[in-house]
Amino acid sequence: MRKRESGGSPGAKSAKVLEVDEARERAIDLLSECFARDMLSVEDFERRVAVAHAAGSMAELGEAIEGLGSDGLTAPEKGGLPEQAPRGAPAAAFSEVRPTDRAVAVFGETARAGQWVPARRNTVVAVMGSATIDLREARLGPGPTNITAVTVMGSIEILVPPGLHVQCGGSAVFGTFERRDSSPAPVASHESMVRVDGFSVFGAVEIETRHVGESRKEAKRRRRLERKRRKRLRG
Repeated sequence: MRKRESGGSPGAKSAKVLEVDEARERAIDLLSECFARDMLSVEDFERRVAVAHAAGSMAELGEAIEGLGSDGLTAPEKGGLPEQAPRGAPAAAFSEVRPTDRAVAVFGETARAGQWVPARRNTVVAVMGSATIDLREARLGPGPTNITAVTVMGSIEILVPPGLHVQCGGSAVFGTFERRDSSPAPVASHESMVRVDGFSVFGAVEIETRHVGESRKEAKRRRRLERKRRKRLRG
């Protein structure tokens, strides 16, 4: 039988309960992400989720995500829980990052993909053409990587890996400028992140989170399954 704690004000106890509840939500999100990436079996996923639901303290919540660091995720720190799964690609050194880069597609196509190092400031232009900026295996430099996306009767697709914080601005005139999926919490100033702005005129700029090798159709299916899974776990 769990020993009942004595002492302490009701306000302090309520704060502790709220802290555990918020940590439980983050733990379930992390477990769902691991399961979606085939890093947990069905049995292990269900067992860990059951532990998370039954946990009454941060220490017990830690048992739900114990050992995930060996599978490529952030290992739980003492007294806390990881916020998200980190990106797999190693960061680029500051000396490797060029100041500027440009990708232009006029009545054609252009792409940046694979293991490449984006510049500090990147300009992407598509005029009656298409451009793809794939950051899933890219080695980003420290701090923000800025992308200005401009399209006129064209399309620009920016693919980012899970765990990368993205700030999206931009505007559209008879077109779209959208960020699909929620973005992880802001990071420290020295950590890698992406800022996207620009405009779309009779065209489309889309920023989407996908795993390496994942198609648009597969990503859409994964997001649908994750929403159903989270709804079922919290229902």
